[in-house]
Amino acid sequence: MKVPATIAIKLNKAAEKAVKQGHPWVFEQSIIKGPSKNALAGSLCVLFDQRTNKPFSFGLWDPEEVIRIKIIFRAGRLQLSADFWKSQLNKAYVQRENLRSKGVTGYRGIHGENDGFPGLVLDVYNKTGVLKIYSRIWQPYTELLIQEIKKQFALDTMVVRFSRKVMQQNPFAYQEGAVVGNPLPDEKVVFGEYGVQFYAYTKSGHKTGFFLDQRPNRLWVQQHAAGKKVLDVFSYVGSFGIHALMGEAKSLTSIDISGPAMEVAAQNMTLNGIDESRWTPIVADAFIALQELIDKQAHFDIVIIDPPSFAKQASEVPRALTQYKRLAQLGKELVAKNGTLALGSCSSRISLDDFKQAHQDAGITPYNGWEFKHTTLHDEDHPITFPESVYLKTVFYQKID
Repeated sequence: MKVPATIAIKLNKAAEKAVKQGHPWVFEQSIIKGPSKNALAGSLCVLFDQRTNKPFSFGLWDPEEVIRIKIIFRAGRLQLSADFWKSQLNKAYVQRENLRSKGVTGYRGIHGENDGFPGLVLDVYNKTGVLKIYSRIWQPYTELLIQEIKKQFALDTMVVRFSRKVMQQNPFAYQEGAVVGNPLPDEKVVFGEYGVQFYAYTKSGHKTGFFLDQRPNRLWVQQHAAGKKVLDVFSYVGSFGIHALMGEAKSLTSIDISGPAMEVAAQNMTLNGIDESRWTPIVADAFIALQELIDKQAHFDIVIIDPPSFAKQASEVPRALTQYKRLAQLGKELVAKNGTLALGSCSSRISLDDFKQAHQDAGITPYNGWEFKHTTLHDEDHPITFPESVYLKTVFYQKID
């Protein structure tokens, strides 16, 4: 492993305090002493305390981003060796043991900054791992990490994927979708969660091939769906709905704008031996389809609305809140008495309080016959260690009038 030069860093007081309190990002303007302009991506940064002049944290240098240093370790000493990376991977592996003990074979093995691997995500699908790289800082360490990840997570195969930004000028030794280890005859890999099986499209699917983070809420739907009419909006590849049908739902209506995603949902139905006679797929814009169902006076016992991110940057927040409000207005009209409305957001820029406020603005209040039931955030394989990493939130309401 060829490691770039080590860089001595000093931060302003506010940034030093933030890092000591656990924040993993150091912004360019926070650095008061740093390297020359030609420092290589992935160079090890040693952060020195202003007062004692002793090291207190270590990070990796990113010359292309406003977040110039990504923290990987907080201590006074670090030898950046294979043993260090093995130790960090082992910590991440052990943290997922509870899920594995429940028979879950699709889970997030590395959750970026929250596991000490900023800009790196590993999703495990049975014996296949998909490693998604979001930053050039990992270029010097990729070969070693891939081999150690395979060993630690007992993987036969690794698929390497990159963010769009990295792909624009890919400096890595791998191309998008490269397979390391045993060949994949088919990119589709089967994994399971709570008695349900799914296909992960490891090379062509969004992100790493499947959205694992809503797992606890899918289980809730399975446990409460018996005899119920279920509506799954923004259904994508059918994960909520298939859990509902496996939980003996009376019927399922799925809405998604993507025809190919609905075709994958059908494949997942077949994979689980589900009789599709209980399933009504609707390929359409969700806002339009919901209004059409309202016009038909349709009602459902469980309505799940889990849209993609509406606010990928700060300027999009006001419009996103308007969209969340509109979805809540539409969704509440379709819930039968004593039924449940589950509203999800995966926009990190939308706070839980603002998300709930959008629901109140849509008329989901006790005065209007609605009862707040509970909120869920991330499952245990998506640990959260700093505020900006809180992105997923799902709020459950019951119609009591």
